[in-house]
Amino acid sequence: MPSDNHRFTLGISVEHFDFRVDLHRFIETLSAQCDVVVFTDRPFAQPIRGLKEVRLYRNRRNLLAGLVSRLFLMTRRLPKSRNNFFMTEAFSLGLLPPARQRRGMFYLAIRRFIPWGISVDAVLPWLRGGDATEIGDIDAFLHITRIGSLPFLSRAQNSGRPNAAYIYSWDHPCKHTTIPRRGISAYFTWNKALSEDMVALQGVSPELQYEVGATQLAFLKEYLETPGARKRMVTTDYVYFACGTGILNLVQQEVGAILRLAAALREVSPQTVLLVRPYPNLSDWSVYEPLKQEKNIQIDWFRQEGQGRQLTSAQIFEKYNKIEHARAVAHLGTTLGWEACYFDHPVLFLAMADLPTKSGSGSLTNLDQFIHQYHNDRYMILEQYPNVVKTTGDLVPLLRSVLDHPDDFTAYNREVAGATPLRSLDEIASDILAELKPAAVA
Repeated sequence: MPSDNHRFTLGISVEHFDFRVDLHRFIETLSAQCDVVVFTDRPFAQPIRGLKEVRLYRNRRNLLAGLVSRLFLMTRRLPKSRNNFFMTEAFSLGLLPPARQRRGMFYLAIRRFIPWGISVDAVLPWLRGGDATEIGDIDAFLHITRIGSLPFLSRAQNSGRPNAAYIYSWDHPCKHTTIPRRGISAYFTWNKALSEDMVALQGVSPELQYEVGATQLAFLKEYLETPGARKRMVTTDYVYFACGTGILNLVQQEVGAILRLAAALREVSPQTVLLVRPYPNLSDWSVYEPLKQEKNIQIDWFRQEGQGRQLTSAQIFEKYNKIEHARAVAHLGTTLGWEACYFDHPVLFLAMADLPTKSGSGSLTNLDQFIHQYHNDRYMILEQYPNVVKTTGDLVPLLRSVLDHPDDFTAYNREVAGATPLRSLDEIASDILAELKPAAVA
C-alpha cells in the first residue's frame, strides 16, 4: 500500500498519439492531478507540460510470445460488427511501409475465411514474456483504445495494480479486437449508448461501465465558451462537406458523391459554395484535385504545407467556426458530422443507395459498406428524420428545403448531440481518477 506522502502515479498506454491533440491536453490535465507515465511505441514529437516520463515499450525476444502473437493476428475473435473491423484494418495497413502492408494483408485475408476466432483474453497470459518495460512505479494503468501492445497489456494486468480502459471513440466498441473482457476494472465511455455497445459487441460486464464523456469533444466545449473565436471567418454562403475516408478507392468514390452534391447545390443555389474539408488523416490530398474543376467547389486547405497530421488549437477552433457558420454540413460518416450536431443548422448524412462504387458489395473498399458501418447506422443514419439523404434524386428538393427552412432539420441535431453532454477535460480526468485512485489503494 502506498505511503501517505506517495504521489499517485498513473501509467497510460496509448497508440496513434501524434495527431490526437485532445489526448495531449488530456494528459496535461491528468498530470496536474497526479504523476503520469505514458507508455507508447514511438517518441512524442511535441513535449507535454507536466508529464513525468514517456517510456517506449521494451520488447523481449520470446519465441512463444511471438508465435502466439502471429496466431492471434490470423485467428482473433472479431467483434459482432465484422465490417467495421476489416475496413479499419485495411485503413491502418495503408499507413505502414510496403513490406508490413503485404504481411498484414496476408494475415487479414486468412482471417476473413476462418469461421472461428480466439479471444484476446485467451492469448494474453501467453504474451507476458514478450515485454520488458519498466512498470514497478505505476499505481494504476489506463489503456486508451486502440490498445497497441498486447505483451505490455498482459504484464500490466499481471502486476496486481488496477487496469482500466478509456474507449476513445464512438466507433471503437464495434471494431476493435484487443479490448479484454477480463482483467479490466473499469471501462470509461462517452455515454450510456456506447456502454451498451461495449456490453453487446465486446461482451464486457455492464457493472464495469462508467460514462465520463468524450475527450474528442472537449475542444468543442471550449470553442462554444469562447465568444472571441466565434466571429464568422468565411464571408460567403457555403455548405460544408466533411470528408471521412482514408483509403484511396474509398476517397475516389467519396469524390464522386461530392460531385453529385455540388451539382445539386448548383441547381438550387448557384451562388452558394460547397466548401470541402479533406480527411485530415489522409497524407496525400492530391486525390481531391478533380474537385477543383467545379466552379462552386472550394477546398478547405486547412493544413499548412509540410505540417503533419497534428492540428493546432487555433486550427481546431477554425474548424468549428466553419461548421457553425455553414448553411448546412454534409458527410458520409465522420466525427465532424457528430460535432456539427451541437450547432443549430442542418446536418445531412448522405446515405444515397445509388452512389457509384468501384468494387463489389462485399469489398473492403465499397463506399456503401463504409456508409453503413455499425456506428453510422446506430448513431447517425436516423431515417425518421429528413436529414438522411437516401437517393441522389432527393438532393435537389432536400437542399432547397434546407436553405429555405433550416429549422425543420434541427430535431436531428438534438437527438444526436443529446446522447453525449459536452464535458471539459478537467471533468473527465477527475472522474477517471476518482475511480482509479481508491482502487489502487485498496
